[in-house]
Amino acid sequence: MKSNIYPDAQSENVFKTIIEQSPSPVGLYVGRDIVITLANDAILKVWDKDASVIGKTFRQALPELEGQPFFELLDTVFTTGIAYEAYAEQVDLLIGGQMQTFYFNFIYKPLKNEKGEVWGILNTADDVTELVLTRKKLAEAEERSRFALDSAELGAWDMNPANERVTWDDRCNQLHGFLPGEVTVYSDILKHIHPDDQGNIEQNVKAALNPGGDGYYDETFRIVCPSSTKVRWLRSKGKAYFNEQGRCIRFAGTTQDITAEIRDKEEQRKLITLVDNTSDFISLSDLDGNVTYVNAAGRKMMGIDYEAELPHNSEFIMPGEKDKLKNEINKALQTLGKWSGEILYRNFKTGEPIPVIGTTMLIYDPAGKPQGRATIARDLRAEIASKRALIDSEHLLQNITSASPTALWMADNNGMITYANKTWTDWTGQPSEDLLGTGWLHCILPEDRARAAEKFLIDLKAQKPYEVDFRIRRKNGEIRWCIATGHPQYNHEGKFMGYIGACTDVTEKTITDIELQLKNGELNDQIRQFEFVTDFMPVQLWTAKTSGELDYVNKQTINFFGLPMEAVIGEKWIDNVHPDDQPGCKAAWTEALQSHSLYQYEFRLRDKNGEYKWHLSRALPFINDGEIVRWFGTNTDIDEQKQMQRQKDDFLGIASHELKTPVTSIKAYAQVLGAMLSNEGEEKKAQMVMKMDAQLNRLTNLIGDLLDVTKINSGRILFNKVWFDFNQAVEECVQDLQHTTNKHILVMDFKETGKVYSDKERIGQVMTNLISNAVKYSPHSNRIIISTEREGNMVTVCVEDFGIGIPEDKKDKVFEQFYRVSGSKQHTFPGLGLGLYISNEIIRREGGRMWVNSTEGKGSTFCFSLPVTDGKATKPK
Repeated sequence: MKSNIYPDAQSENVFKTIIEQSPSPVGLYVGRDIVITLANDAILKVWDKDASVIGKTFRQALPELEGQPFFELLDTVFTTGIAYEAYAEQVDLLIGGQMQTFYFNFIYKPLKNEKGEVWGILNTADDVTELVLTRKKLAEAEERSRFALDSAELGAWDMNPANERVTWDDRCNQLHGFLPGEVTVYSDILKHIHPDDQGNIEQNVKAALNPGGDGYYDETFRIVCPSSTKVRWLRSKGKAYFNEQGRCIRFAGTTQDITAEIRDKEEQRKLITLVDNTSDFISLSDLDGNVTYVNAAGRKMMGIDYEAELPHNSEFIMPGEKDKLKNEINKALQTLGKWSGEILYRNFKTGEPIPVIGTTMLIYDPAGKPQGRATIARDLRAEIASKRALIDSEHLLQNITSASPTALWMADNNGMITYANKTWTDWTGQPSEDLLGTGWLHCILPEDRARAAEKFLIDLKAQKPYEVDFRIRRKNGEIRWCIATGHPQYNHEGKFMGYIGACTDVTEKTITDIELQLKNGELNDQIRQFEFVTDFMPVQLWTAKTSGELDYVNKQTINFFGLPMEAVIGEKWIDNVHPDDQPGCKAAWTEALQSHSLYQYEFRLRDKNGEYKWHLSRALPFINDGEIVRWFGTNTDIDEQKQMQRQKDDFLGIASHELKTPVTSIKAYAQVLGAMLSNEGEEKKAQMVMKMDAQLNRLTNLIGDLLDVTKINSGRILFNKVWFDFNQAVEECVQDLQHTTNKHILVMDFKETGKVYSDKERIGQVMTNLISNAVKYSPHSNRIIISTEREGNMVTVCVEDFGIGIPEDKKDKVFEQFYRVSGSKQHTFPGLGLGLYISNEIIRREGGRMWVNSTEGKGSTFCFSLPVTDGKATKPK
């Protein structure tokens, strides 16, 4: 047997010596029955056994292990040949007659022979009971700390100052807005701190880590969570620990979420602000009535200075109210915990009684025990004054409404009349108590009563404004027309409260309306007759509002345009005017509207075939009682006249050109013939030829006038504009004409005019015409005055004669084509009547104007004005 276990005696002794001398518990168990063969002192001490257990089976030696896993473990190791290791395994042993718990690190190692067969098990062990118990105590202490932190809602943190690595618990990690397991350094924490707090935190952390300070850190700051941008208030407290060399080796502390606390303080601050700014009296006192707080409104109402000491609550009321305080208020507080009612306070400065309505209540602590009193009171002085004023105003209102010529009434939300002033009773003789409710309907004529009542009920149901007309019979039997109106009334909550209304006697107005309807009917008949007549008129007839918009056109106008009336009236009529004529047409119409004068303008209108036809439009305002009511106008088709005028102008142009060549030849022959006769001494014959030459000159001028007229009418007249001195040009013209007359003296009265930009030759033509006419039409005078002057930006020249003059009714016609002096003087002053027309057109097209002032029998003054510029102006290229 021994040879099977130990190879030789020497090996056996060595093995036994090693086991016995080992300081750690060691045992050798042999055979399938697990027989204890060797057990050193250390393991016997653990078992609390002596050497008598050697030779016994493990189960026999340690029966207290029954129910623990060790018997089965040893059997499994022997059977399988696989070692079993345990760490801090609990073992319950019988020590000193009592079961005690121990903890071991141990190994069951199978021992095998050369065939691989298990012949024994070597058991080595380390007693780690003290270590395990110490760890448990530490774990329990840590658990208690964690429980304390959780109870206080604190998170713990620890920072290594050397690398700024922060270690903290889950709560602290979550409070600072980091994800679970995220590695955190101090610089990362700063990024989550609100920007307004970062600087302060950095400064105070630096101060805590300074060896020269006390190392304590206590700060309140905000954290901004990156995921939700939610702001959280935190309070962090900590301490820095330093080694002997003054180097910080640890910085640890706790963090608490104080968001709710901050919000509570903010709400408390708002509540205090609200209390201090409310208009009601608010006070706090202890259970004995010693006042500890009065808000600002209360101090003002009671006349208590802010620094003054607050008196007992019994001093706040008038002396006569102290019995109420003792017998009513205090008893209600004791039994009900609250009292409400009216009482008289006393102003401490003036002694004035202050009527208030107040509530006093007990304040309880969280345990439900009363700890003080709170009082809220509203000053009733303004309310009492308002009620008194309301009573006075209601009395005044009754007096006013009683004197009103209109019947005033009020109804509730059911439509029942609750008030009517005295006017209704004065009208109908119905007593005020009889008209209430629905009694007022009895005064309405039976024919109108049902309609008035039904209309009232419909509007009442819809809660909309009410209006109806009806007839009533007055107390003197007279029947009168009335209109009743009512406006729905609502309270401050928007609830319908009824009606306030009036009933007005409209008999006279109703009669007037009936008469007006009759007159309107007659007027409509007249309008229809007017439209009937105008539709037969051959010209286009239209009317316009005072604003200038067309509001009516006759049938002839609609037929011309081929458009419905809606497409012509209003401002749409201008769309049918030729684009080239629109600006002038608008300007003339605007001028007529503003000046209230005759409107007259020629323009082309587009007909229904798209062709433009010339029309003469004329309109006059219809004035009633000094005010313009409407404009009446016509459009007369003058297209045929325009075509004839164009043909006439073409004929005159052709005839003038054709006459000009032979007349020039005849004039040349006459001059040559006159020279030949003079050389031959035939002076009488030569004089006759010269008279013929003068008549040819007249004919040449007439042909020139005809050519100018055709050019003006066709728009082909040309202007060669240059800069020239105006006075110098007029003077040259006057001097040339002075040589043509010996009878008249041409007097020049010039003032400084400057230069003008115009056609010098055309202006000379105008001056020649005006001076020639002055000479022609003043045969019995010998003086003509030519004057010039400058006024503003216009230069004016006038030619004044002292001849026959022009009648007042003919002054506007002298600038028309072919106008000549009528009557017996027509042949006295020959001419075609074109000179002034041509001159006027030249001046108008140069941007100026021409006019005449004349008195019949005393002479005339013809003037024209042109735009002028001084010599310093830049001349256009």
